Amino acid sequence: MDFQVSARKWRPQKFNELVGQEHIVRTLSNAIELNRVSHAFLFSGTRGVGKTTMARILARVLNCEKGPTIEPCGTCSLCVEITEGHCIDVQEIDGASNNGVAEVRDLIDNVQYATSSARYKVYIIDEVHMLSKSAFNALLKTLEEPPPRVIFIFATTELIKIPETILSRCQCFEFKPLSNAQITKQLELICGQEGIEIDAKGLDEISKVGAGSMRDAQSLLDQVIAYSGKTIDADSVESVLGIVGGTTLELFADRLIKREPAELISLVQEVANQGKDLGLFCRSVMEYLRNLLMVKVSRNPEKLLNTHTCNLDVLKKQAEGFHVDELQQMFTILSRTEAEMKQSSLGQMVFEMAILRLTETRPFKNIDDLINKINQAEGEVQPAQHTVTTVAPVPQNNSSPVKSAPTAPQPENGSYDSKVWDKVRQEVSRKRPAFEHYLDKCKVLALDDKEVQLMFGDSFTLEMVESAENIQFIKDIIKSVSGNEVQVVLKLGEAKPVSSSSQQEKKNLVDENQGRQKTESEIIQDALDIFGGTVVK
Repeated sequence: MDFQVSARKWRPQKFNELVGQEHIVRTLSNAIELNRVSHAFLFSGTRGVGKTTMARILARVLNCEKGPTIEPCGTCSLCVEITEGHCIDVQEIDGASNNGVAEVRDLIDNVQYATSSARYKVYIIDEVHMLSKSAFNALLKTLEEPPPRVIFIFATTELIKIPETILSRCQCFEFKPLSNAQITKQLELICGQEGIEIDAKGLDEISKVGAGSMRDAQSLLDQVIAYSGKTIDADSVESVLGIVGGTTLELFADRLIKREPAELISLVQEVANQGKDLGLFCRSVMEYLRNLLMVKVSRNPEKLLNTHTCNLDVLKKQAEGFHVDELQQMFTILSRTEAEMKQSSLGQMVFEMAILRLTETRPFKNIDDLINKINQAEGEVQPAQHTVTTVAPVPQNNSSPVKSAPTAPQPENGSYDSKVWDKVRQEVSRKRPAFEHYLDKCKVLALDDKEVQLMFGDSFTLEMVESAENIQFIKDIIKSVSGNEVQVVLKLGEAKPVSSSSQQEKKNLVDENQGRQKTESEIIQDALDIFGGTVVK
């Protein structure tokens, strides 16, 4: 078979053919022109972004018969041998399978020999983070002071696993993940050279699934070409890669606006039954929520969105059904869910539970609005009005005065049975302790077998209590205490905190303790006076 995959066939051969790594190309090009080439390089970054390709190009740049030059000819014997992997002086080593001390010592022994035909001896160690700790330690001395004309190029996808002692001896370059636009442009170039017709939406879908890796995107392109032939549309791409289409995402957003959890779960099951990748579906929903958020916060969302893969008119209409806070909460939930789905064998269930949480999100309340509301409520509280009653003088009468029967003292808060209210307060404290805070701020105007009237001093507390749930809670508590079905009437006015009998009991207990302490002190003092002693501490 003469077929060669796109990732190999279209591998860059020169610096200017590399995509998305201009900062590294410029640094290495200047180093070549100024003759300031380091003896050790470390290339790090995600898979498929050009680390090994850059190492091979650098080996050709240094060893080209017309070089060192930033534009290797590609036709001389050394360039051809390096490209084909046959050059004795340029060795590519797999760090995963040659990770022991013995392999590193063999490499150190070979380093001492002079080059065979090339100008530089280049050692390219891929996945260098797989070397053992002992292998790294064995390499330190040679890496710090290598023989002349020896260059080490390390490549890794996990920079964090490289020892600091190695990093300090290398020039480190971080390869950036490629953007969707960069991948799309390169795929479009390949399709043009191969005679493949593919629409822009299909290319965008492949680029997104590639997730910043050119090699992954090129492999996906080969897969789609094998499925569709020379003519490719977006539907074919979605079928091959298991991508959920834009229509499904729009339907998902509509049901999310209406808060229809059952319909959303049904949609997920439908997608799963079609053999779609739920992980990609979750990522697609995240991107759709991001697009909705961009429509909400930007005056010109066209600049922030890919118009090939989304309908701007639909996005603007759906964005009206969401608040910015809700979209941010939803994105955070799905971001965590995507990571959990990768680690769980029950990915669909994890996704379904996340969707239920999406339907429960609500906008945050602005703290400034709450503060203003509290300040406004405090301003509405009127100071107590003291009325002075002028008593008319009683005319003198020589007849003997008639003694009236003593009257019972009236409750401070109105006419009601304080024992019943104390029991109500105790039940509230037992069942909902936080709610008792509101009752501390009210005055009981009346409490009988038909009605309870409560007066609050500020509108904010009144609004907190007057919800249907809280009113029913008060009714249930009073019924459990007195057995009566009562109506709850809330009023706004000057409230005075209720001093319940339990609070009075606490005060009496404190007074009793203080009295006991005082009595004990007097007894001790009397004993000292009688026996003439002193208190020893």
